[in-house]
Amino acid sequence: MKKLAFLFILFLGLSGISRAQYSMDFGLNLGGSTYMGDIDEPGDDYALPINLLPRGSRYNIGLFYRFNFTKNIAARIGAHWVRVAGDDGLSDDAYNMGRNLSFRTDIYEFTLQGEYAWWVRNEIGNNSNVDFRADVHGGIGYMIFNPQGELQSEWYDLRLLATEGIENEYNRGSLIIPAGLGFSWTFNKKIRLGMDFNYRYTFTDYLDDVSTDYAYATELPYLESIAFANRSGEAYESGNENLPDPSIYEPGQDRGNPDDNDSYILIQFKIAYVINLEGSGFSKPRHRKLIKGRR
Repeated sequence: MKKLAFLFILFLGLSGISRAQYSMDFGLNLGGSTYMGDIDEPGDDYALPINLLPRGSRYNIGLFYRFNFTKNIAARIGAHWVRVAGDDGLSDDAYNMGRNLSFRTDIYEFTLQGEYAWWVRNEIGNNSNVDFRADVHGGIGYMIFNPQGELQSEWYDLRLLATEGIENEYNRGSLIIPAGLGFSWTFNKKIRLGMDFNYRYTFTDYLDDVSTDYAYATELPYLESIAFANRSGEAYESGNENLPDPSIYEPGQDRGNPDDNDSYILIQFKIAYVINLEGSGFSKPRHRKLIKGRR
C-alpha cells in the first residue's frame, strides 16, 4: 500500500512538472491537539462531547507537500507528530473522577488527502499581491501510537502492560480517515499563511489505553499492570464524598466503552513556500531558446 501511494504521488508530480502548468507548495504545520475518547469526558455541562479547554489540549507539528492540479483541485501528503492526553481528575463527572485514569499518547501519522478549494479570490490586497482560498480536504492515512501512564513521576508504556488483560492486547498502528477544512492567504505568489481544522477518525479504541472492562489480577502480567489497571483507590483516598460506590470499579465491571473508537482533532497554523510552475522563468520555450543560443 505504501509503495502504491508513493508511485501515485510521484506520477502526479512528474506529470505536473512535464506540463509546467500548475503549482506546488510545501511547508510546516504547528498547533494544538485534543482527543475524543473514554478519559476526561467533559460531562453534561458542555455542548460537545470533547474537551477543547487548554487543560485537555496538547500540541502537534508536521510537514506537508501539496500539488495543485487546478486553482480548485489539489492533492497533499503530510507527516505529523501529535500528542494527546487526558485525565479523569480534570473531569466534572463523578464516575470519571472515581475511576481516576490518565494518559498521554504520542502519535506519528502519515496522510494522503484530496483538496477542493470552494472559495478562491485572487489579488485582494491593496497592491493586488494577496490571494485567498478556503478549502475542504479528506483522504486516508496511517498512524503509530503509544499511550503512556505516569506513576511516581515515571512514565510507562501502557500497551506493554496489558492493563485490560492479555486477551485485550492491541496493535500500535491503525488506519485513520483525515478530514477537515482550511483557509490561507498567499503573498506575492510565494508565501502562504493560514489555518487548518482537522478531524481524525481512527480504527482503534485504545488511544487512551481504555476500552473494555477491569481485568482480574490473574490476567495482568506485571505488578505495574495491576497498578495502572485500576487507580480508583487513589481517588477515594482524597475523601471526596461525591464519588460513586467503589464496587463499580471492581474486576469485570466496565472500564471503558468498546462501542466507540477514539478520534482526535488538530487545529494547525501553516506556512508554506509556493513554487509556481506556470509562467516560471524556466518554461519549455525559453529553455529550448537557450539551448539553441549555446549551439
